[in-house]
Amino acid sequence: MSRTPRRRRSATTAAALVLTLLLSAATTASATASDDQGPLLLTVTVPGDEQAPPGEAEDGRLTDAELRWAVSVQAGSESHLAGQCNFLVAGRPGTDGDTRGGRIWTDADRTLYHGTAGDVRVVRTVGRGADATQRTATFGTRCTAPDGRPVSYAAGRTTGAEAVLTGGTGTREADGSVRIRWKGSFTVVFYGGLVYWWVTDPELRLDAAGNGALTGTLGGYGTDQQDMTRWEPLPSTRAQLVTFTGRRLDPASRGGHLVPDYCGVRTSTGGRVPQFREDPAGSCWGSFPQAFVNFHQLVGEPEFWYSTGTRDEIKTPANVSVSFDAAESVGSAGPGDGGTGGGGDGGNGTAAPPAAVPPATTGPEGSGGGSRAGTGDGATRGGTGTTPDTDAGAASFLPVAAATLDAAGAALIPDGLIPGGTTGRRLAVLTAVLLVAASVAILGFRQGWLVLPFRRRDP
Repeated sequence: MSRTPRRRRSATTAAALVLTLLLSAATTASATASDDQGPLLLTVTVPGDEQAPPGEAEDGRLTDAELRWAVSVQAGSESHLAGQCNFLVAGRPGTDGDTRGGRIWTDADRTLYHGTAGDVRVVRTVGRGADATQRTATFGTRCTAPDGRPVSYAAGRTTGAEAVLTGGTGTREADGSVRIRWKGSFTVVFYGGLVYWWVTDPELRLDAAGNGALTGTLGGYGTDQQDMTRWEPLPSTRAQLVTFTGRRLDPASRGGHLVPDYCGVRTSTGGRVPQFREDPAGSCWGSFPQAFVNFHQLVGEPEFWYSTGTRDEIKTPANVSVSFDAAESVGSAGPGDGGTGGGGDGGNGTAAPPAAVPPATTGPEGSGGGSRAGTGDGATRGGTGTTPDTDAGAASFLPVAAATLDAAGAALIPDGLIPGGTTGRRLAVLTAVLLVAASVAILGFRQGWLVLPFRRRDP
């Protein structure tokens, strides 16, 4: 978008005033020399300053841009650790970011959580459809879905929370290139508090072709699986959080939603769990940028940032929402779809928020090699302690046995054998019940306390 710079307008105004004075002097001299000539009337129009949109100066400078990012669906989902969740925090935990050790946050740790810190907020959607509203997250709601129920991987319930930063400063040029930087931090907490890391002062850079990256300074604390008493500050590391290919933002628009690169991106795992390079149902294989993965080698959970064959459908980076003026926000960008760029949307680089991808069966978990945090991406889903949703009025054979097996969930039935959805769960439970009944029948016939109806029992 081309605008006249303030300096050029000031020069134009000054020139107009000088011209007015010169013409006035010439007119006076002419009138003195010839009294029979009437006065020369001149009209000089001085251009006034155009009112710039709120949050933006005349020359394309931005003063209050907004950034929204949920990091990934997994960052707001149920944790591998039983009964815990992953969540976002505004700023850094507590007063200085140091919790004095990795531990699960309880009610006694409420002061560690912040929903707002300076120009940073963590917001979440409450309600559905026309009744949906966005509210600042709290310690009590950090693990709840929009419907108020606890997050559940099996049921596909996540918080939908995202970090929102305002006050971004920078420029957007007429050719579509963008450079915006925000001040502030937000923290990503995994395993209910055992592991966390933060992003400080993120910056977005896009060239005229829509290629670029969102970068930030990474920090946090690291521990060790074999010695959880170890608690070491991690070095501040400036790194790419996500990259973009062919994702232009129209300079004449309010902003847009950027789809990060992920699908097909290869990464080096440094001897950890190898990258899984087969597309899971409803998603794709890929990775966050290499420097980002390298940093998480220190945090202790790099497997969450590239495909491993476990929960890969919720690992893709969330779409990034950018508004040139926070007062005219383009809203949430929605979850990520793992796009590889290329301008498939006509070159605008924006994407309508896609629907959340339901969990897909990715095979038995346990591919992880354990993380420094003590519980890695390879933790079994059977340890989550959650059960899938069931219809309240559903009836089943052998209700006691079925209820017992369903309560045990994946601890008794391998995940790889469970079809997705409630119907698939019932089928798996019923199959298990029938297998148990068949085993009991075989044992009964062998022991003699069960006989076929046409066979006479020996006296």
